Amino acid sequence: MKKRPSLYAKRSTLNAGSADLLFEIGTEELPAAYLPSLIEQLGAEARALLEAHHLSFRTVESCGTPRRLVLVVRGLAGAQRKPGEEVRGPSRRVSYDGAGKPTKALLGFLRSQGGALSRVKVRASEKGEYVYLVKPPTATLTSTILPALLPQLVGKLRAPKTMRWDASGVRFARPIRWLLALYGSTPLRCSLGTLASVPRTQGGGPLRPKTIAVHSIEQYLRALQRAGVTLDQDARRAWIEQTVARVARQSCGQAAPEMVSHGLLDEVTHLVEQPVALAGQFDPRYLALPREVLLASMAKYQRVFAIEARGKLLPRFVAILEGKPGRPNEVRAVIERILNARLADSLTFWKEDHARLPLERMATGLSGVTFHEKLGSMADKTERVHTLSAVLEKAWQLSREELKDLRRACQLAKADLVSTLVKEFPTLQGVIGKYYARNSREPQEVAEAIEEHYLPIGDRLPQTLIGSALAVLDKYDTLASYFAQGIVPTGDQDPFGLRRAAQGIVEVAWAVHRPLPIERLLEARAAMPPFSEGHQDPVTHVGNVHQRLRQYLAERLYTFSWPAPAPSHDLIEAVLSTEPRKREVDPARFQEPLERTLWDIYASRKDEVERLAQQKSYGEATRLFGEVFYEPLHEFFDRVMVNVPDEPLQQNRLALMRAINTLYTDRIADLSKLTILHNHEESR
Repeated sequence: MKKRPSLYAKRSTLNAGSADLLFEIGTEELPAAYLPSLIEQLGAEARALLEAHHLSFRTVESCGTPRRLVLVVRGLAGAQRKPGEEVRGPSRRVSYDGAGKPTKALLGFLRSQGGALSRVKVRASEKGEYVYLVKPPTATLTSTILPALLPQLVGKLRAPKTMRWDASGVRFARPIRWLLALYGSTPLRCSLGTLASVPRTQGGGPLRPKTIAVHSIEQYLRALQRAGVTLDQDARRAWIEQTVARVARQSCGQAAPEMVSHGLLDEVTHLVEQPVALAGQFDPRYLALPREVLLASMAKYQRVFAIEARGKLLPRFVAILEGKPGRPNEVRAVIERILNARLADSLTFWKEDHARLPLERMATGLSGVTFHEKLGSMADKTERVHTLSAVLEKAWQLSREELKDLRRACQLAKADLVSTLVKEFPTLQGVIGKYYARNSREPQEVAEAIEEHYLPIGDRLPQTLIGSALAVLDKYDTLASYFAQGIVPTGDQDPFGLRRAAQGIVEVAWAVHRPLPIERLLEARAAMPPFSEGHQDPVTHVGNVHQRLRQYLAERLYTFSWPAPAPSHDLIEAVLSTEPRKREVDPARFQEPLERTLWDIYASRKDEVERLAQQKSYGEATRLFGEVFYEPLHEFFDRVMVNVPDEPLQQNRLALMRAINTLYTDRIADLSKLTILHNHEESR
C-alpha cells in the first residue's frame, strides 16, 4: 500500500505560474464514523472537479479532524486553459429559414452555449448537415474560477445524515462555522449560504477558541501545530498508538491488541484533534468479568485503552483527551468513577444472566425474539437450522458424536440473544453464548460452535468442524428465508447482510474443505416455511427461489479470494455448468459394433471415473477419461452416423453420447465453457 505523503513534508519549487491551494471547512464536532469518508470524498471530488474544469495540478491531499476538513492542492496551475472545441447544434434545415436567416432554434442554441453567429459552421455528416459552434481555446485566471468551484465542492460531500443550521437551507453533516480559502498568498472570497470565507482559522478547541490569521499554507500548518492540533489523521493515529504503548510500558504492560484490531484506535483518532494521554485505573474486582466484556465496556462507555501483561488484563487504562486538562487529577477521577460504575453494571448483568442458566432454559425465551415479521421468531429459525443439520450429516460424513454436538449447538446458538449482557453489548452475541454454554456444562465443541457460527468476521474463520457446519447452516437459512420473501440485495442496498452471508458460506466451506450440498439444502428448506403451504409468499415460487438462490451463491465464486493460481471465470463457469441429467440407453437397439464397443467401455470404466471424482481426484479422473474414450469416440464419429432418419435409433445413439459426456461433465466440469488459448507457433 502506497503511503500517503505528509502535509508537513518539505516541498519542491513550484512550477512557474502555479501556486498551492488551501481550503478549510470549519465545523462543529463531526461524528467519528463520518470523518474517514468525508476526508476521502474531499480529495476524490476535488480531483474530479479540477480535472473537469481543465485546471492542472501536481498533487491533491485531504485530511481532517472532528472540527475541520482540509484540502491542499500543490502546484495548481495559475490559469485554466480550455482547449478549442466544436459543439454540434441543430440541423441546417432547422437552423435557417427559406431566406437563409437564423431561426429561433439556432439563436437559442447559441445563447445556451454563449457563442456568436460568426463562429457557426455547417458540416456534413452521414445523417445530414448540422451547424457547429466553433469555440476557440481560452485562458482564465484560476483565482477567478475557484470562488465558484469551492462551494460546489462542499455540496458534493455526502454523509449518512445532514442538517440545516441557518436560513440559507445549506445542508451538511454538521453546521459549518467558517471557511478559509487561500491560493498562494492570496485570500479567495467564496460564499456558502450566508457564510463568507475569511483568511482565518481557529485553534484552542471548542471551549477555548482562538482565532488565527492565515497568510500561507506553511504558516497555517505551523500555527496549528503550535496550537496542539495534529491535522494529518495518519500522524494523529500513529501518535496515539505510540503514546498508549509508552504509557502502558510505564505500568509494566502493553495495550490490549483488541483495542487496535476492533477499531477503538481508529475511532479515537477521529474523536480528537489535540490528543493528550492520561493514565488511570479501575477496581480489580471487575477482572472477574470475561475479557471480551471488560474490553467492550471500556471501549463503549469511556473509549479508553485497556492494558495487559502476559496476556492477562491489568486494572489500568489509558485515556486520550481532547487537549491538555487544567486539572488532570480531577479529570482522571471522573473517568475512573464513570468506568467503575459501568463495569459494576456489566458485572450485575453477568450475575443476573447466570441466575437464568442453564443456557437451554434461556433458549426458551427465543420465541419472543423476532427474526423477521414475515419469517417468525428466533425459535422458528433455530428449529429450521436444526432440521437442516441432517443434510450436512451426510454430505460432511459426520460421526454420531459430531452430529450430536452439531444438533445441540443448533438448539443453543441464538440463546444468548435473550441475555441482558447481549442486549447491552450486541456485538458480543455468540461470545457470551460460548461462556454461558461452558458454565452450563455443555461440551466444549458446542460452546466453541456458538461463538464461531457468526464468523467469518474480517480475517477470522471458524476453527472447528462443528462451528463451520453451524455457520453454513445459519447463513443458508437466512439467505433462503429472505429470498423466499423476495428480499434480495440490489446494488449497494443490502440491509440484512445477505451478500455477506452468501460470501461467508463460500469462505467457510472452502476453509473446512467440505462439499457444499446446495441441491440437498434447497430440497430440505423447501419443506419448511416460508416455502410450505400456508406460509409461502404468494408472489414467490419454490422453483424460482431455488434458481435465484443457487445462482446468487454461485456468483460469489467469481468474487472469492482464491489462492494462487486463481481459476479464470470461464473455468468457474465450466465447473458450475455440471448438473445431473437423465440417461436412457437401450443396448438392445445397437446396430453397429462400435456402439457396443463404446457401451462396454463406458460400463466397465464408469465406476472408476465416478470413484476418482468422489475422492476429488479430478486430475486423475480427467486423465483416465481421456485415455479411455479419446480414440474410440473419434473412430465412432468417423464411421457411425448419429442423426439417422430412424428416430428411436437416433435417440439411443444420442443417449449413448450423452451418457459418456455427462460421466465427466456432471462430476467435474463442462469443458465446452472453456476459452482455449493457442500457442502462437501452433496457431501459425
